[in-house]
Amino acid sequence: MTHPPSNPDDPDPNRWPTFAELVVRLHGEGIYIHPDQLAEFLLSHGLPVDLCYVPDRLKQKAEAVNSHYQGDMARLEEMNDPFWHPLVVPY
Repeated sequence: MTHPPSNPDDPDPNRWPTFAELVVRLHGEGIYIHPDQLAEFLLSHGLPVDLCYVPDRLKQKAEAVNSHYQGDMARLEEMNDPFWHPLVVPY
């Protein structure tokens, strides 16, 4: 399964987009979803999410999903400097 690259200049066009790239792409397409809604959606489908974007009520579930995820449909990147966007405020 292939997917469109997040950034056409990316040296690895087969990598999955980061959480921040997903939010920016959705906003660019006119889908203004809040990061906690996207995090909840991804978690409900068993996909990992960086804990800095997860609301407190979902932290335990996110930790479980992140630690047990074996798939190749997402990648987990933990960031020391969380992504910032005017509509995106990480927890």
